[in-house]
Amino acid sequence: MNPSMMVPFKLYTRDASKNWKLAGSDGGCRLTTKEPAANAVLLDYISSKKWEDVVDFDDHLDDITKDWLNPELFK
Repeated sequence: MNPSMMVPFKLYTRDASKNWKLAGSDGGCRLTTKEPAANAVLLDYISSKKWEDVVDFDDHLDDITKDWLNPELFK
């Protein structure tokens, strides 16, 4: 399989009957949120690659100058 076609994770959601279902298995393949403003924020973060700026606690342990609380992330 071509590495660029590999899926890093699969998103499952719970439907109205409380059963788990693979998101997008009904023909839709887009992840959307119910809050329109959240979609705009997500689009901005994805297009500007802001996820590369996220510091997790493991990064903080490697370099304590990195703030794992990410206070600048949503500014």
